[in-house]
Amino acid sequence: MSQLTDMFSECWSKLEATGSKDSPLRNMTVCNYAADDINAYTVVLREANAERNTLIFYTDHRSPKVEQLQLNGKVTVVFYSDEEKMQLILKGNATIHHQDEVSYWYWRKDGYKGRRSYLAEPAPSTLINEPADGLIYIKGKKFEEHDPTGYENFAVVVIKTNYLEYLQLNREGNRRAKFMLEDGGEFQGAWLIP
Repeated sequence: MSQLTDMFSECWSKLEATGSKDSPLRNMTVCNYAADDINAYTVVLREANAERNTLIFYTDHRSPKVEQLQLNGKVTVVFYSDEEKMQLILKGNATIHHQDEVSYWYWRKDGYKGRRSYLAEPAPSTLINEPADGLIYIKGKKFEEHDPTGYENFAVVVIKTNYLEYLQLNREGNRRAKFMLEDGGEFQGAWLIP
């Protein structure tokens, strides 16, 4: 294997390891351009799959980011690990899954621990008069493992990537490379000046 191929595989291995809450790449910033504005939001990476070249995060279907991604699914995703002094930039196209087989599978897969996040009233980004999380009416309520409450607001965003850029900061010399998806379905890598 070439050094570039090894680097590409290592980047995806780091992304796939995000199941751990201690992973330095657990949070990512997703950026897109829609409605004559640049939008950026930090979300939790729920799953990465090197074989399919996909990144997955969850969101409330009522969130403004859903409409923004429906208007323009082209996204740039930025990860940075301060611990490793490493930045990853991925580009691709986002698809929103809401009340379909994909969203239902992830809803069941992840259990009920985070489901309360999808019960906020009013909807995310609604103007309010004082600080609140929108969850006051469910405080103390117990959720059963297969409770459907909140599913109507739950959405899964799947980003199919076609570009990955790696930057490693190091006092002995920074390293940077890019990997682009070619027509044959394989990623081709090249070194860049940092």
